[in-house]
Amino acid sequence: MDQMAVMDTLRDCVTLLQLVKQARDLQSQKKRLWVRPWLKRRSDKSVYNNLVQELSLEDHDSFKFFHRVNQDQFLELLSLVEPLISKQDTRMRKAVTSHERLSVTLRHLATGESKQSLGYAYWISPNLLSRIIPEVCEALYQILHTSHLKLPQTEDEWRRVQADYNNEWQFPNCMGALDGKRVLIGKPAKSGSIYYDYKSN
Repeated sequence: MDQMAVMDTLRDCVTLLQLVKQARDLQSQKKRLWVRPWLKRRSDKSVYNNLVQELSLEDHDSFKFFHRVNQDQFLELLSLVEPLISKQDTRMRKAVTSHERLSVTLRHLATGESKQSLGYAYWISPNLLSRIIPEVCEALYQILHTSHLKLPQTEDEWRRVQADYNNEWQFPNCMGALDGKRVLIGKPAKSGSIYYDYKSN
């Protein structure tokens, strides 16, 4: 090989190494992206910061339909759970406010809307919603379970529940109901098709 060919080969190698380095730099920049740029505009564009604020000012019935609680109930719930769900802003990004966290959780519970869909509406990533919703539900449970999810403790309390079911729905000996839940049970021996599950097929 003559000297010119060696120089051309070296130049090609250096160019190739520079291209590889640029590609790696671009790839690492993509990995360092903490927040999609459009999500940074949440405070201007999200459902909470626009529609929900309008509903709270102008249309209380729609606010209640949207969250399944009225404004006073929303604010009461917020005051109870805020210490458990509020987050601090960081240098990297602005935290999702406790108001938004409660709103998106109540909306999810009210509608069953997917995290992907809620993410677009609230301008919050679905990954973050997958952490927010269980966290807020846990906080609501911690705050409310003793006063609102209390099981009867005495025989008299259970008898009152049984009497209420009998009076209201004519179900004697009933002490509770599960709405929309399928509970799998083993069928008794020789019961034929009485206990056949027609929904599973």
